[in-house]
This record gives sequence, structure tokens and C-alpha cells, in this order.
Amino acid sequence: MDLEGIGALTAAGVAVFGVLASVLVGRWQMRAALRAAEATAQAGLAQAEAAYRAALDAVRAQANAGHRQWHRGVQREAYAAFLLAAHRVRDVGERFVLESEQELSAEGVRAGRTGLDDALAALKEAQTIVELEGPDDVAAPAAAMTDAAQLMSHFLGAQAVYERAWAKLGRLAGAGGGGSQGASALVDALERLRVGRRAEEDREESGDGERACRVAWGALPAGALDDDEFRALLDGWSSRSPTSRRVYLDSVTRFGEAEARFVRAAKVELHSASRS
Repeated sequence: MDLEGIGALTAAGVAVFGVLASVLVGRWQMRAALRAAEATAQAGLAQAEAAYRAALDAVRAQANAGHRQWHRGVQREAYAAFLLAAHRVRDVGERFVLESEQELSAEGVRAGRTGLDDALAALKEAQTIVELEGPDDVAAPAAAMTDAAQLMSHFLGAQAVYERAWAKLGRLAGAGGGGSQGASALVDALERLRVGRRAEEDREESGDGERACRVAWGALPAGALDDDEFRALLDGWSSRSPTSRRVYLDSVTRFGEAEARFVRAAKVELHSASRS
């Protein structure tokens, strides 16, 4: 091969080498650019993820705070409603007793009993809500208040019957005629029963007193005193009236003590929730 051919081949080789070198350099540059782009993309994704998480945490914190505030409002309303319901039982019962001292119609008596039953039902419903909302430190004294209120309502209802019976007997005594004589005879028989019951060893005298009461009751005008009213006179006059008995007075004391515990626990719960 002459020198011209060798030169041509050499030139061609140099050209090929240059092309290969250019390709390699281009690939290296492309890879570097891709790595840089990938790094930039990852950094952007990490920054976006961090921003998303921060925003999500902020939303969750706000939602949790809103939920706590809502729940605290629900608890406050439940606690207040329970206190009102508990005192309403006593108020309704005492009002029924006062009304029974007057001349009540049969409809008035039914309304009084229904009012007391409705107040008890509302109290039980309010207590159930307190139990659901909690905590136990609040629910426990609420249950104790409800138990005491139920016992108080029983004796207040019995006192209403007792007062109504005495009011009827007093009106009969002041009416004159046979009704007046029968009422006076029943009062005398009740006093005899009281003496007999106090002297517990003399059972014969106690039995005679109750029999005399029943005889006097039978001599009253028809419908003057129903069976519940007559029984209330026997029980109340021979021992103590319903609201003068120790068990009723104890229930009043327990109600007040449980209320103090309930209010104290409710304040702790509501104030601690507001600080959290």
C-alpha cells in the first residue's frame, strides 16, 4: 500500500475515534445530567412530602382540638342536664306534697303522680348520658345521686298520699253531720293505735287500735278515703310520716353528698380537658 492509502486509512481511523469519543463523552454528560435531574427530583419529592406531612399534622391537630372542644361541650351539657333533672325530681315531689294538702281532683292526683314518674324517667335518661360520656369519676356520683333521688321520690309520693288523707279527714271533720262524727271517731282510733304501737309489748292494744280504725273508716261516707289513703294514715300516724322517717332523711343526706362529689369531679374533668 502506498503512502497515500496509509494516510487515508489513518485519517479514517482518527475520524472514527473522534466519533466514538464524542459518543462516549455525550453519554457521560447525559448520565451526569440524568443523575442531577434525579437528585433534584428526589429532593423536590422529599420537600413536597415534608410539606404534605406538616400540613397533614396541622390539619390533624386542628381536628383533634376541634373534637376535644366539641366533646367538652357535650360533657358540659350532659352534666348540667343531669343536675337539673336530679333537682327536678325533688322539686316535683315536694310540689306534689304541697298540692295534696289542698282538695285535689282525681285528675289532679293522676297528674301529680305522672309528673313524678316523668321526672324520674328524665333523670334516668340524663344519668345514662353521663355514664356514656364519662369518665367514671363523674358517672359514679351521678349514679349515687340517682339512687338517692329515686328513694326520695318514693317517700315524697307516700307523703303526698298521707297529706291528702289528712286534708280529706280535716274537711270531713269541719263539714258537720255524720261525716264529722265519723272523722272524729277515726282520729280517736288513730290516737289509740299510736299509743298501742308505742307500747310494743301490748300487742292486744295495738290490734284493738287498728280494728277500731277500720270500723271508723267503714263508717265514713262512701269514697271519703280510698284504701291507699287509709293505709297511709295507719302507717304515718302510728309511727312517723313518710318524710319524717330516718330512711328518707338519710336519702336526702346521701343526695347532697353525692351531688358535691359529682360537681367536684365534673369541674376537674372539664377544666383538665380545656387545658389539654
